[in-house]
Amino acid sequence: MKKFLLFGAAAMMATAANAQLQQLWAHDMAAAGAAVRNIVLVSGTEVAATNIGFSGGNDNVIFFDANGQTAKAHDVVAYTKSIELGSTGEDGVFTPLALGRGIDTDAVGNIIVNLGFPNATQGTDFVVIAPDGTMRHIHCEVPAPGESARADFFACAGDINTNGYLVLAPNGKSYLGVYNIFDGEQDSDYSYLIDADEGTTLSNEAKVVFPVKTVAEDAEAAPELFVYHRSVAGIRYSDGAAALTVLSGDNFLQKTATCTGVAAFQVDGVNYIVMPTLDASGVRANAFNVVNVATGEVVANSQGAAGFTANYAQDYSAWVNEDGTVSIAQLVQGKYLAMFKLTLGSSAIEEIAADNAAVEYYNLQGVKVANPENGIFVKKQGAKATKVVL
Repeated sequence: MKKFLLFGAAAMMATAANAQLQQLWAHDMAAAGAAVRNIVLVSGTEVAATNIGFSGGNDNVIFFDANGQTAKAHDVVAYTKSIELGSTGEDGVFTPLALGRGIDTDAVGNIIVNLGFPNATQGTDFVVIAPDGTMRHIHCEVPAPGESARADFFACAGDINTNGYLVLAPNGKSYLGVYNIFDGEQDSDYSYLIDADEGTTLSNEAKVVFPVKTVAEDAEAAPELFVYHRSVAGIRYSDGAAALTVLSGDNFLQKTATCTGVAAFQVDGVNYIVMPTLDASGVRANAFNVVNVATGEVVANSQGAAGFTANYAQDYSAWVNEDGTVSIAQLVQGKYLAMFKLTLGSSAIEEIAADNAAVEYYNLQGVKVANPENGIFVKKQGAKATKVVL
């Protein structure tokens, strides 16, 4: 495939303060068409993606290296065929269960994909791909009184082999399904539903993301999470158990012309959301914002090329590197796969000013609190925000 840069070599995007958003590379995905659907960063440089063949036999998980070149692939359909996971028709022909659209990683490097696009099995059946390439199947049952339904996306936290959580939004339902995977199998006692906010019905393209994937070995609930629904305005939040609430702030409420992708990450105890936005003329494009959840402020923006029209199917993934920078991968279906580096920081002058700035507190939903006590809050002083326990 041809490698190209959309915005010029080492392009710099609009950022708040002295944060820097730099495009490192972009790879032409026109030849892949609609097949490459969703992505996840498996390191600060390597991207894994679902490659849906639609007709069977071509469905696999493909990997892109630090330059956006195809590095390797795992044939998920061949695995489902080998374990006879599928159905036999009246003609006696066995059809293996195809790859799903969703993909994520757990906290220890396993890759998880769902199965059976575009059917209800996407919400119940998953394949785990270990770092050495071996695969295994997990079947889950939706916790009562929930019902099985198509779910294109899901999120994973913890260790899927010991104590992990898979969370998804079943189509047409008013709840999230939470599967606890303990010792490699679903533990129904710790699987549950998270109610949506009142009056909200989620679709199969509502996407769940975790800002932090680690969970304690004895955790009895999923960690905090966010939900982005491409056809309903707003970012929704849950602490992992309580009902969803809508984040306050105009930068969260924008309905982004039905683009799907979203990502989340945490730096210094502060959560950030990567979400699609509109271009300068107000149409769907390849633009995205990075938003500080505590303050609602846009800390970085990639506006993209003028006049660029994007398919509704975009996806994002974020990875916090050891040096504190954040890798952000962006897939625009049938157009390109790009890698960005976000550097969050402040100058010495800004740090001095921040020390003298007024202190404000917010709860984890981003709502300002006048007198915080007995809980976890985000302390904002100037441009600096940190999570504190009071």
